[in-house]
Amino acid sequence: MVKFPSKCPSCSSPLKIKVLECPSCNLHIEGDFEIPSFLNLDEKDMEMLFLFLKTKGNLSEISKILGISYPTVRIRFEEFLKKIGIEPSFSKEKISEILDLLEKGEISASEAEKRIRELK
Repeated sequence: MVKFPSKCPSCSSPLKIKVLECPSCNLHIEGDFEIPSFLNLDEKDMEMLFLFLKTKGNLSEISKILGISYPTVRIRFEEFLKKIGIEPSFSKEKISEILDLLEKGEISASEAEKRIRELK
């Protein structure tokens, strides 16, 4: 399948849709239409979206399918959400702080898990 072009092949500026056409009655609608954000996703993001839908949002299952750690999947998913205009409910900095405490031995793994789950 050919990917929908969203950037100018000459200068990389975002493209706009100027004309919509009905193949049935040949009606033409002209204007400056934005390309939907989902059409701007790269292959990696399309894979994340597909797997998210396939697993019904189960990031642990996505982790198993991709063969990468849950925290890595979580970070990729948060990056994906930002690309489509959805801000995460918590920052990476908060998770990093919790993981730093865990690494230093200041909190247990179960406490780290509890704190991360509370961020949701």
